[in-house]
Parts: sequence; C-alpha cells; structure tokens
Amino acid sequence: MSGLMSYVLPITLEPVVAQTVGRYLRRIPDLPSHNPSTSVKLRGTDALHVDILAPGPRLGGIVEIPELDWHAQTIPFYDYLLDDAHSAAMLAGGHCIPIKLPNVRHMVWHKLYSSMQRKSDPAKAEKDLIQAATLAAILIEQDSVDLKGSYCEAPQALREATVSRMPRIRSLLSQHPQALDAFDSLASG
Repeated sequence: MSGLMSYVLPITLEPVVAQTVGRYLRRIPDLPSHNPSTSVKLRGTDALHVDILAPGPRLGGIVEIPELDWHAQTIPFYDYLLDDAHSAAMLAGGHCIPIKLPNVRHMVWHKLYSSMQRKSDPAKAEKDLIQAATLAAILIEQDSVDLKGSYCEAPQALREATVSRMPRIRSLLSQHPQALDAFDSLASG
C-alpha cells in the first residue's frame, strides 16, 4: 500500500459558492415556499442569481443532490443541451469559474419545448418562447447559422413543440424575414 489516503469531506453548495464569489449568498425560496430552494442569489436586485439544474423527466421538478446538500430543478433533455457544450469561464467576485455553455442551436429547440411545458406559468412560457425566437433570429441573421440540421437531430418532443408553436413563432419573427423563412422551411420540410 502506498500510504496515500483519500478523504471525502461533505460540502454544501452555499458556502462553496459564497467563497468562490466572495460575498454572502442567500437562498431564494421556491414557490410554493414549502419546497426546498433550488437557487441562490447575491444581495441586491440585479445581483448574481444561480439556479441549480439536474436531469429529470419533468420540467421544474425538484430532486435532492446529496453531494451538494442541496436541491435542483429538473429539466428534460438535459444531456441534449450539454451535447457539444462549449467550455467557458465566468468572472464572479474576482474569481474565474469554469462553466459549460449549452449548444446554442440546441437551446433554441429546448426553449421552444420548455414554452410548451409551462402550462401553469404562462408568463414564463412566453418568456421561453421569446428567448427561443430571439436566439434563432440572431443565429440566422447575424451568424448565418442553418438551424435545419440541429432541428432534424433534436429529440422528437422538441421538434413537435416547434411545430405546435409555429403560429406564435411566426408572429414573433414577423420583423425578421430571414429567420421566418428558415422556420417556415422547417415546418414544410
């Protein structure tokens, strides 16, 4: 035996993030308030807000993450979002934190899907839909991204959500003819 020993120390999310950011974080109560918190926030109205996410079959479900002594919101197709993710860094409190950014093409279809799943929160569903349309317009018009390939590769539930949201997408993209044409070609093809 080499004489090296490993120790697993229990950690909790709040102090780790607080130490990384260098400020006091507070838990954001979930709604309804008897649910465990899945988010933390720095003090101040426009301060850093961190949502903890985990894979799960239902959008907005809550699961325990024992390793962090915390809870997370579940999102379906979590692995799809992180497929071909990009490594990046976030500056917070004088620290550089490594992060993974979801594939933006996948994010368009996931946001459309999420807008269909938020039946009990119409405001958040509309926000998801606007985010999807905005992101698609930027990708198509500014970066000349062809979304057809990522649409064809998306899980069926995400493609179905896109088709069912086409009337609202057309309305949102009415001032973006190039993006509107791209979506119309998806619906007809």
